[in-house]
Amino acid sequence: MRVAWSSTHQEFLLSDGYYFSGLAREAHKRGIVIEEIGDFAALFAQEVIVFNYPEKPFTPEEKARIEWAVKNEGKRVVFTAHFRNKDGVAAICSEVTEPLGIKVLPEGVRDEVHSLDGDPFILVTEAVEVYREKVKKVVFPYPAPLEVGPEVRVILRGMDTARSDGGVFAPILVAERAFPGGGSLVVCGSCIFWDNYSLFRLDNLPFALSILQGREVDA
Repeated sequence: MRVAWSSTHQEFLLSDGYYFSGLAREAHKRGIVIEEIGDFAALFAQEVIVFNYPEKPFTPEEKARIEWAVKNEGKRVVFTAHFRNKDGVAAICSEVTEPLGIKVLPEGVRDEVHSLDGDPFILVTEAVEVYREKVKKVVFPYPAPLEVGPEVRVILRGMDTARSDGGVFAPILVAERAFPGGGSLVVCGSCIFWDNYSLFRLDNLPFALSILQGREVDA
C-alpha cells in the first residue's frame, strides 16, 4: 500500500522525525510506503491521502478534487485536527469534510477520570466501535469533537466521563464515511494519536495502522 502524506497545506510533516519517526518505521515494516508529497495533484496517484493538521485553507478546486477522489476514484482520504480550532485547523478541515457529512467542532474534550499524566485533555478511551478485535483502548490527546450525519459510521468515542466544551458526553472522536465506489473519508479529532508520544501506548499502533488501511490489522 502507498500513502501520500500531504505537505501541500502546511501540515505536520512525516519527515519531522521527532514526532513521526515511529509511524514511518512501523508502517514500512508492514509494507506500507508513506511518501511526503508537496504537489497537490500528485497526492491522488496514491491509494490513501493524509492531511495531518492542515493550516492552509483549501481552494474550491481542491475541495472538489478531494470529493471526486473519494466518491469516484476509490481513494481513502484522512483528515486530522486538534482541539479548540487551534490555528484554524478545525474550520479548515470542516470546509472540506462537512459537505460530506463530518464536521470538526471548534471545541475541546476533557476527561477527568480516563486520562494520562494528570492532563484531562490526554484522553484514554475504550469506546472503540470499529477495529475492536485488535484495538481495546487508545490514548487520544487533545481532540476536537465531531458532528456527523446519518450516513457516517463512528469509529471512536470518548468514555462516558469525557465531555466536550459544548456539554456533550462521550463525544465522537473519529468517524468515517464510505462511498459506493469504494472510497472513504476519515476524520480524526486529534492529529497526535499517532505521534511518538502516543503510538506505542495502549493499542494506538494497531489503531493507527487500521486508520491508514481501512481494515483491522495486528500491531
